[in-house]
Amino acid sequence: MDSAPLHLLANMQPSGVHQAAWRTPGANRRSFVDLDYYLELARLAERGGLDALFFADFAALQPESGRQPRWTMDPTLLLSAIAATTEHIGLVASISTTLAEPYHVARVVATLDHLSRGRAGWNVVTSFDPRSAHNFGLDQLPEKEARYRRAGEFVEVVDALWSSWEEGALALDAEAGTYLDLDRVKAVDHVGEFFRVAGPLQVPTPPQGRPVVFQAGASGPGRDLAARTADGVFAAQLAPESARRYRDDLRARASELGRAPEEIRFFPGVVVVAGETRAEALAKRAALDDLVGSADARLINLAHFLDLDPRSLRLDASLPPEAWESSSHGAEGFRHSVLSFFEDAGRTVGDFLREGSLGHRTLLGDPRSIADDFEEWHVTGAADGFVLMFDAQPAGLRDFVDLVVPELRRRGLVRTGYAEETLAQRLRLPRAGASAARETVGAGVAR
Repeated sequence: MDSAPLHLLANMQPSGVHQAAWRTPGANRRSFVDLDYYLELARLAERGGLDALFFADFAALQPESGRQPRWTMDPTLLLSAIAATTEHIGLVASISTTLAEPYHVARVVATLDHLSRGRAGWNVVTSFDPRSAHNFGLDQLPEKEARYRRAGEFVEVVDALWSSWEEGALALDAEAGTYLDLDRVKAVDHVGEFFRVAGPLQVPTPPQGRPVVFQAGASGPGRDLAARTADGVFAAQLAPESARRYRDDLRARASELGRAPEEIRFFPGVVVVAGETRAEALAKRAALDDLVGSADARLINLAHFLDLDPRSLRLDASLPPEAWESSSHGAEGFRHSVLSFFEDAGRTVGDFLREGSLGHRTLLGDPRSIADDFEEWHVTGAADGFVLMFDAQPAGLRDFVDLVVPELRRRGLVRTGYAEETLAQRLRLPRAGASAARETVGAGVAR
């Protein structure tokens, strides 16, 4: 049995993952642009002892935005505000290596790490949405292989910038009049395939030395990038067997690159609907489904996700054969996860709409059954933790904290408080004990 703690991150989806979440009676329809809403979620997550808040992001209006709020606010600005009103929770922002520049990302994430006293993380995404490309002056996205080459170089440059201040560079010697020892601040002078960056960074080395780096690519190039650069991997997995294979594959790739396999933490995503009883949890999901009414809207979502004609989908049948044909549309990991749901004979589109969530599994039940599921995945090596999603926010997170967390704590699966100072320490990363910026850890926001 794995005696290490189970790590939990909350995916901060606007209003929740269910398209009817914003329509529930009494819901704040504008919560997705309301700072108080995000602060409430952060306080709930911290009360539950969760490791971090995780913000996904798209840099374009999404087709489903006509039916629900989707990725509206800039995650780094939101997390900076959250940093000032929380003390422990980690803060992870998704930023695209295809649409951004290394110096900007290094500076922004280092700033967040200082403001939060060592709680920042960066989710490296390469972007697959052509609408985002058009918003950044690109006629089209580069091919996937080129995007991942760029991402690898991007992370390399950011790492160099984060370490461009040697220990002791921030002298702060008032008597000698030396604020910064410039001899200990080094240019990076990077010239590569995609970037020319002089450096050094104008921000002192982050409190964590290297803020925690996450990655979510599931293709071969994505796994190679994760094996080379990531501390944590966010994955779409529906079954523990396939999750173990994925985790083992990542660790084998990391070992081939000279990394210790245990340096990578593996986080499958899961949509949790908790109730005092399973019947209550099912009723919560049914109430949201009833608000949508017809299954047509959900069929359209699924068809768009798989690049299919919605008219080809039937609730009482499996997916049509063309669903298994290669497609450049969407995220490959999510697509494979959806398709894996239908590998079991007899599963229908209607079953998926009840049990799945566009790539991530849905776990509905009482606290004991949810804890049983988490424990099985954890102790059998299928997960180091989970990225949690909820049908409706803040109700879903509140139910999880009030109902499920006590059961997880009773079993010793999660912490009862925060003993560690930084996110890297909390995730038990091997490098966490050796920050290159110990002298700057205290320079955060005033409480």
